[in-house]
Amino acid sequence: MTKKRILTGLVTCGAFGVIAIAAQAGFGGGAGADGVPLVTLPLASASSTKTAVSAVSAVSAVQAQPASLTIAGDGYVYDWTALQAAIAADSEVPSGHFIVGNVASPDYLFSYEKGSFGIDRITPLASASKWFAGTLAMRMKQAGIVTLDDPMRPPLAFWTTSGTKKDVKLKHTLSMTSGFNASPLVGGCQLLPAQTLYACAKSIHDLRYDSLRPGNAPGAQYSYGPHGLQVAAAYLEAKDTSIEPSATPARQRNIHDLFRQHVTVPLGMTNTTWYDPAGSAPTNPWIAGGAFSTPRDYAKLLRAMLQGSFITDMTGFTQQRTAGLPRVFVPASAANWEYALGSFVECDTPSACASSKINSSPGAYGWTGWIDRQTGYYALIATEITTGGDRKGVELEQVMQDLIETAIATRTAAP
Repeated sequence: MTKKRILTGLVTCGAFGVIAIAAQAGFGGGAGADGVPLVTLPLASASSTKTAVSAVSAVSAVQAQPASLTIAGDGYVYDWTALQAAIAADSEVPSGHFIVGNVASPDYLFSYEKGSFGIDRITPLASASKWFAGTLAMRMKQAGIVTLDDPMRPPLAFWTTSGTKKDVKLKHTLSMTSGFNASPLVGGCQLLPAQTLYACAKSIHDLRYDSLRPGNAPGAQYSYGPHGLQVAAAYLEAKDTSIEPSATPARQRNIHDLFRQHVTVPLGMTNTTWYDPAGSAPTNPWIAGGAFSTPRDYAKLLRAMLQGSFITDMTGFTQQRTAGLPRVFVPASAANWEYALGSFVECDTPSACASSKINSSPGAYGWTGWIDRQTGYYALIATEITTGGDRKGVELEQVMQDLIETAIATRTAAP
């Protein structure tokens, strides 16, 4: 597999103010029309990270083995010496939790805590949140509630019936091709938690979308940003017409209820929310960058995606949807990659993305999870780097990928 990528550095701009912070939900910088890389972190300070009640984690027998000789539950012996040494030597990542797993083994193939970063530490994900939106949409699709070709109206009753905007579909909002990110410095309602998702989606809808940039019809341009995902979540919430039976009075379920029903409860993700769990659930959560999770929880999602039955249409979920489109605003460290539904399709050049089997969702604090369906593993960099994490997460991921592939290729049958 060709896995050599040239990484483009990012510039961290920390003093944009609220409007500029609304430009990018969490991950990365991007070269906009003026070529200036941008990066945005969530409003909450990284110091607000909560650490769950400490407990001795019975992660797996893997952790009890020397890094040089790991006997995994899939019946193979792996040598992770080079991988652990590379992580330990990286001074830009002072602490983190690093996981490698596959479907065959019930335990992790590799689990390493660097510094003080427990497997149950609750951490802000920034743009690693985006994979949640795509996952929820695909699970609701499996349940027969939505299709990827659903138009926004009638569930979003305010949606226009004229102009190119009328043609926006759910697949466009999830793939950065909706047209709503044409100007990333407009529309910050995703940072107003007391609003409703419906009201925020209407605010984004009313931004005179058709006049912002010529040619931004749905599916015509690739522009990375938070607005499409906020609209997608509002649509999913409005589309679900079931009533929560235990509520008094009975009410339609909100996005948090849907996320629990379709994603976190089935996977046993007990410490994952679309908001800081130290507070209350907002009516307008920041879909593209406001989730929190733990290394243990996020690894459950990655394993389920790799396994292929939790989301049955993995081709539709992971395939590129931005090939050949003009790149209006794209994160610098993903300049050659294409976009799927809430995740990047990784490749050396855009043309190579057609056959790539690697999807990832990096965040601004360095948190980066990915699945490699060709080599057959999932991996996670769980960390919280306040400065430069967007660049560092992707950079370390590339180093780890080569070392993981080597360890898998040279594994031997357990005696």
